[in-house]
Amino acid sequence: MASLLHPTSRLPHLGFPGGRNYDYTKLYSPEKPGEELKENARVWNVYLDEAHEYDVDMIQSFRDILESLLVFAALFSAVVTTFVAQTSQALQPDNSQIMVSLLIESNQVLEAAGNKASINAVPVASLGPKSRTHSSIDVWVNGLFFTSLALSLSTALLSVLAKQWIQVCTPPFSLTRSL
Repeated sequence: MASLLHPTSRLPHLGFPGGRNYDYTKLYSPEKPGEELKENARVWNVYLDEAHEYDVDMIQSFRDILESLLVFAALFSAVVTTFVAQTSQALQPDNSQIMVSLLIESNQVLEAAGNKASINAVPVASLGPKSRTHSSIDVWVNGLFFTSLALSLSTALLSVLAKQWIQVCTPPFSLTRSL
């Protein structure tokens, strides 16, 4: 029963050399009777040590999470950028289709002129120099890729800002008290 209440019994890693000494009775001298809750009481020193260790562990876990998020966002952005580079070409006018359409119209005009037929009877080419050759699906796919890329880069930016904020807000000194 005494081992269950002892602070070091719950922390098996403390037996290693260089481990933190959680035995507060060795770290801090006992108070006089009646002074247990004063400003410099042992309970507050133990609390500050425990709070500092908890904060250090929490900040380290935040750093690890942000680091993995940053790596994922960077890799995801690289992949999406490749997709954007390939699919955005579909949004450009297809000059070969436009050229074929104009050549067919030109041939029909020449044929009508050679047969002494009315040139106005020749149908106008379906595609012209300012014609749209991409479909609405191409626009939607590229829109989603660009949105995905923007969100991924925003996530990376926010991760970097959060890492910098943690770096600035983390005290460079130790809050543990020494005897």
